Amino acid sequence: MRAGSGLAGWRLSHLPHSIFAFFLVFLLASLWVPRFFSPGNLSTLLLQASILIILSIGMSLVLIAGGIDLSMGGVLSMCGVIMALCLRDGVHVFAAILIGLASGGLFGLLNGLCVTRMKVPAFIATFGSMGIAQSIANTLSGKRTIYWESGSHSSVLDFLGGNIIRVEFGPEASMTFYIPFLVLLTVVVVGCIIFLFKKTVLGSYAFAIGENEETARLCGIATRRWTILLYMISGMLASLAALLVLIRTNSMQPTSGDGLEFQAVVAAVLGGNALEGGKGSLYGAIFGALTLYVVRNSLTLKGIDTSTTMIVIGAVLVGGMVLNELAARHERGLSRKG
Repeated sequence: MRAGSGLAGWRLSHLPHSIFAFFLVFLLASLWVPRFFSPGNLSTLLLQASILIILSIGMSLVLIAGGIDLSMGGVLSMCGVIMALCLRDGVHVFAAILIGLASGGLFGLLNGLCVTRMKVPAFIATFGSMGIAQSIANTLSGKRTIYWESGSHSSVLDFLGGNIIRVEFGPEASMTFYIPFLVLLTVVVVGCIIFLFKKTVLGSYAFAIGENEETARLCGIATRRWTILLYMISGMLASLAALLVLIRTNSMQPTSGDGLEFQAVVAAVLGGNALEGGKGSLYGAIFGALTLYVVRNSLTLKGIDTSTTMIVIGAVLVGGMVLNELAARHERGLSRKG
């Protein structure tokens, strides 16, 4: 669904299909898994999904413009390790965050330059940078988890690790509903990106580049600059996701981002973002991430192993791509009739 669509001719089918998928799997999980609908589990689900929501938004921006960013998991690990090392050495939290954001933006810049200037396919360029970023994370951390001592320089992280709301419905932990500050932070970050996407030329330019880059260039759009900017935003969102991991665990593992780029692609595709570009929805990506985590959470509660869970996630990716194609064919059919 494109930004700025009017109400005229609006149909229920215009909504991202990940919304329907989310409510369907949420209902099935509530009926299939006894503990799924408990207040504590719903709170945990929101907290766990926050990281993937931020990553899927960054992935969607790049996909809409006809690219892909497979470096997000590696960049998350690298930026997280850099910020954790800064905190361990007593650097103030705001300086550590700025260094992490700059590191993510730098890798996004390198990705954008490789894709636009050197004409390296986005898949290859970002896959290579993923390996570079992950290697930097492993080297800097010595392949060990990094901890730091809480103090005045990191008091903000301690505060953000708390809850906005906490309501106890019973004595057990599973009966306590809470909304962490991390969820609020995710809402703020995602809200800012959606505002920029909807209220500035960022969204329309991304769609134009994804639909036909040459046509967009002839229309006066600086396609290279905007593509580079989108990759930089993606890199900085990966560093923000690393910040959420830091706050949540009070530590950083150099492998924290392993596989998250794949899950971000799944969430984005499930949200209606086409791999060929020119089509997508940021709202759809949010519900795609929530759908994916409902699936993961319910399988975990059922005691199903990680390997089987990854098979299911792969099936969800294929199913999302098939659904996107069917939706595209349906829209083409309606256009012909119109």
